[in-house]
Amino acid sequence: MQLITPEQLDEVTSTLSKARCKELAPLINELCTKYGITEKLPFQMFLANLLQESFEISHLEENMNYSAQRLADVFPGRYSKTKKRPYIPNDRALALHRNQVAIANDTYGGRMGNTQPNDGWEFRGGGPIGITGRETYTKYAVYIGKPVLETAKLIRTDLRTAIDSACWFFSKLRNLIALSKTGTFKQVCAVINTGSKDKQPIGYDIRLKYYNKIKQVMK
Repeated sequence: MQLITPEQLDEVTSTLSKARCKELAPLINELCTKYGITEKLPFQMFLANLLQESFEISHLEENMNYSAQRLADVFPGRYSKTKKRPYIPNDRALALHRNQVAIANDTYGGRMGNTQPNDGWEFRGGGPIGITGRETYTKYAVYIGKPVLETAKLIRTDLRTAIDSACWFFSKLRNLIALSKTGTFKQVCAVINTGSKDKQPIGYDIRLKYYNKIKQVMK
């Protein structure tokens, strides 16, 4: 089922080459059809979030290369001495500066199903919608019938698996096809990036720009 053409994807995005759009559009069409993300509202909301979360499908894994200051800015409750801006890195942030593996394990360790010492790193955000944590990776691994560590690697390195995981997240794990037809775009975004449809979505302004552009192009 053709949901978006390469030409439309090229018009919606700002960084993708025409060749990349020709590669991505058929794959998006195929996998969205597989998961039933085919009606106008669900598809447009899914695509807007997909593009924002992954920098137009250029990032398939979470970048954990945070400076101490960036850690304080992004995770002030954990890494800042101050409760309000300007955030000041605490000793923990200073010790973790630019150490990606240590940052991932410190940030994600002991939660989201992570139980082993290196789980935070192994199950850092992966795929264009950023599946995170052993628990969620395991659910998707069971769904596709592969070992969880192999699945995590595939999500971060294989484009088809990455987009498939995003479709699964949207349609199966979070049931956002239904919400996209009964709720608002903001509520859908919030479930994807805050875990609750009642919270302010991270990066909402950019998501909304993509959504409005998609609606304009796909009249």
